[in-house]
Amino acid sequence: MGGSGMRNLERRYRTLLKVLPRWYRRDREEEMVGIFLAERDDDLDLEHSWPGWGETGAVLALAVRTHLAAGAALTSVPSKVARRGEVVRALGMLGLLLGMFYAMNMVVTVVVGLGRPFQSPQPWWRVLELAPVVAFAALLIGWRTLAKVVAAVPLSLVVVSVTATGDPGYVLVWGVFQFPLLVTFVCLCLGFHREAPIPPARRLLWWGGGALLLGVVGGFSGGTGMQTIAVLTLVLRVAVFVRGDGVLGRALSLFALAQLVPLLFVVVPSHSYLMPVGVLAALLAVAAVAPVWRRPKAAPQMG
Repeated sequence: MGGSGMRNLERRYRTLLKVLPRWYRRDREEEMVGIFLAERDDDLDLEHSWPGWGETGAVLALAVRTHLAAGAALTSVPSKVARRGEVVRALGMLGLLLGMFYAMNMVVTVVVGLGRPFQSPQPWWRVLELAPVVAFAALLIGWRTLAKVVAAVPLSLVVVSVTATGDPGYVLVWGVFQFPLLVTFVCLCLGFHREAPIPPARRLLWWGGGALLLGVVGGFSGGTGMQTIAVLTLVLRVAVFVRGDGVLGRALSLFALAQLVPLLFVVVPSHSYLMPVGVLAALLAVAAVAPVWRRPKAAPQMG
């Protein structure tokens, strides 16, 4: 269908369907447009109506599932699309692990602070900083929606409190330093929709335990959380390259790129390019652009 005989409503449906990937539209567009237009034969309706909110929401949800290649009904998915979905989900998991690191960091800081005389009591809402731990457990069980809601609670409260200050400069600084968490939270929401696969619990429990342990170490070291995460990202980036895990390697590359934002915010104004934080920023930049796959060795020439 198309050409000069296309009615306005059909044109609007086809425009809406452009949010779907080309490989999916190639097989399903005509069928979907036919379903949308079924029993809508009134001339006034065909000229002046628009896709409904429910239809728009369904198409947008389908766009997420198809662009990130997750869902039992999806077939003939291009390999690069499948990898994209896996990378986004890996980034979401890295964000939860980052949140668990800072959560345990907070616990150590509070416990140590309780032992100091004249230390002011911590506000009750700081317990919400443990939300990434709960979200991590919920996601491994398969409760995707609960995991995303729980992960959003502390982030939402902080956003509200920061914007309530009315100071654009403070909001900007906060956004810069929270940029890795914000990016990975978006990946968590997009990647783990209702048809996404459940992460392998047995393997990720080790990652979660490692994040908590590092959080304890970071809590006692004090003020080095950002540098600790940067160093760990670099070590893991090399390890997965040697192992040949291209998906996790790509996710770590993007994770390194996200960490560059707060690090450069520290390095550039102070011109501390040769200081440890400057060296870390340079190494993260290399990790962000370095290859994630090892090139296969060329086959020997037969003479």
